[in-house]
Amino acid sequence: MRRAVHGRLVLWMGLLAGMALVYRSVLQGGVMAGRDAFRIFIPDSAFLLDALRAGELPLWNPYLRLGQPFAATLYSQVFYPPRLLTVLLAGPELGLTLQHLLHVAIAATGTFLLLRHLRASRPAAVLGSAAFALSAPFAVLSAQQNVASAAAWTGFLLLASRRVALQPSLRRAAQMALAAGLAFLAGSPETWLWQAPLALAVALAARREVRTLAASGAGLVWGFALGALVALPALEFARHSTRGTGRMDSLEWSMSWPQLLSLAWPFAEHPRSRYWAGDDQFFILVLFLGTLVCTLALAGLGRSWRVLPFGLGALVLTALALGAHFPPAALFLQLPPFHLFRYPVKYFVGAAFCVAVLAAFGLDALTRRARRGNRSLKHVAGVVAALFAALLLGPPLIRLPLFRSGAEAGLPWVVLVLGAGTLALVLPAAGPGRALRVRRALAMVALVELGAFQLMQGGTGNAPLESLRRASRLAAVIPPGYAGRVSVDLSSDELSEVPTPVSATAAPLPGEGGSYISLSRDALVPNRFVEERLRVFEGYGAPEPPRIEALYESGARAAFDLAGVGYYVRRGPPPFEDLVPVLSLPGLPTLYRSGTALPRAFMVHAARVAGDAEAQAAFVDPTQPLRRTALLAEGEPLEGPGCEGSAARVTKAGLSWVEVALKACGPGYLVLSDSHYPGWEATLDEAPVPVRRANAVMRAVRVPPGAHSVRFDYRPLSFRLGALVSALALGALALALRPRGHEGRPPS
Repeated sequence: MRRAVHGRLVLWMGLLAGMALVYRSVLQGGVMAGRDAFRIFIPDSAFLLDALRAGELPLWNPYLRLGQPFAATLYSQVFYPPRLLTVLLAGPELGLTLQHLLHVAIAATGTFLLLRHLRASRPAAVLGSAAFALSAPFAVLSAQQNVASAAAWTGFLLLASRRVALQPSLRRAAQMALAAGLAFLAGSPETWLWQAPLALAVALAARREVRTLAASGAGLVWGFALGALVALPALEFARHSTRGTGRMDSLEWSMSWPQLLSLAWPFAEHPRSRYWAGDDQFFILVLFLGTLVCTLALAGLGRSWRVLPFGLGALVLTALALGAHFPPAALFLQLPPFHLFRYPVKYFVGAAFCVAVLAAFGLDALTRRARRGNRSLKHVAGVVAALFAALLLGPPLIRLPLFRSGAEAGLPWVVLVLGAGTLALVLPAAGPGRALRVRRALAMVALVELGAFQLMQGGTGNAPLESLRRASRLAAVIPPGYAGRVSVDLSSDELSEVPTPVSATAAPLPGEGGSYISLSRDALVPNRFVEERLRVFEGYGAPEPPRIEALYESGARAAFDLAGVGYYVRRGPPPFEDLVPVLSLPGLPTLYRSGTALPRAFMVHAARVAGDAEAQAAFVDPTQPLRRTALLAEGEPLEGPGCEGSAARVTKAGLSWVEVALKACGPGYLVLSDSHYPGWEATLDEAPVPVRRANAVMRAVRVPPGAHSVRFDYRPLSFRLGALVSALALGALALALRPRGHEGRPPS
């Protein structure tokens, strides 16, 4: 018993030591703030925290574009327990770091337990868990928290799948459902798309029976039902966004062939192509898994049913990650539901997991082969000679056009690591303990390689905590309670180039040296304006409802005025000559004010039914006809010009509701310059009224003459149905996993 406790303690201490090495910047006072971490996940966490404090369900984000669904954007992780816990405990900035570190531990533990269940030795299980959870790609995914969080549950999901296959029961199916549900709620559906078939393959490999597939499939369906409260709104959003209208290139950021080589050959992908303008992907900036890890993975391949799911998984998922660079994968990714997702390189995460498991199998396989070996001076001399030959003959070969120039820089690394691994295989003396010594030596070389590469990488992207929390100086001069919108220039984002240099023009704050990440909230970089509770015409990251992107990309003054844009944040000259400078700080964008924006809510007394093309053309018409006339997708027309003197103003507003007080001089339409989207309902003086789509993208309600109150509420049926399904699934899960107590025991 004491020995088992000591062994577990050593494993946990080793995991903590590895995390301290990989994430040493956190020990130095930084927080994780990579590319999308500070642009998307920190602002989303701030929004989530605001909603929780206000007692509202965070279903709608009014700050992005003209407003759009929030929970339906799966990466928001609205109902993911670890996200809620870390945000509540540590706030949006530090909470993101704690969440990633928690998932490193989850990934390492799950992979280790899976490998032990697959009869891997303890050193092999340690190597496999480290090769996945402490790898450079997983560290880089701290900036893509939804992918890292979902992938972290892979080990537990496959372990539960194998257990339910070997001994089907309701309790074990519930355990699998719990792992599958958490992986889905983590907000990376692409990850779930490879986890589910891999779980079925592992179950089928454990027991090749129809009931095995039925039991594992039931666990997956149950897990999906747990996530139905976000799955159904997400499916609705897919139909009513740019992703469902075919305007998205699903093959963007496919892994290139040089990047595939970089899995085992460091720097082989250098020099990279330009950001968004070449063959390379920039979603996972570092793909290196380890030269020896990849070599061991090849050694772990075999015909065993235990190995087969991971060998096929590594092959298929690598092919999918190549995307546009591998025609069969490119064709496959155009099929539903894969066509809904961008960045094929995301499937590499699954390949990395399979490679880590295969590396553990390979370590044990080589150990078994080395059991009968013997140390020989001839073998050692052969290894040394091969090292020198590779170092001498390698450079001319890798200068061929097939390789990029960075491959030459990585050649010494590959040769030395393979040489060290070979020596670890041949040096231990013969005897009863040779296999154990070989296993430990090979594992140590592989772990040292992983640690050395992490040291050379310089750690993950980070920034000082206080700098991320500092409020924006630009936002501070906008009047409190401002109900209009702000426009930010997406095209001038200095972070659009990778790697990000320290800005030469940024106004440095004390102790920061001009770090652009540290200044991002100050400059209202998308989407950090969410933390300032500013409603912005543009947005970053999340798919947008249809027809909105074309309006702000048009640059037409009419579009900005109709959207209620009263302030503009721009680097350089203003987009329109009559804008008035409000605040200009050295190195930061300038804040300009407009005097021509319409209010958020306004009245019109003329309306007619028109198609989307006509409405969008009127939206950008310099004469601004939509100030006086509403173009309806459907509804009752009104003959203009009508009367004058009507007024409307927003009196109260929450995240997913708006109250408007109005006084109409005659029959008309109240137009609210927020997105029209399924689920929005309205009441006129507490009586339900239909919400019409006006001006292609906005909401409108027919009102009679006189003083009235109109309230808009976001109550999507998709969420209500999904919540019902999730509640039933959760109740069944609680019953299946309830403590068994003392049932069946005889009385004492």
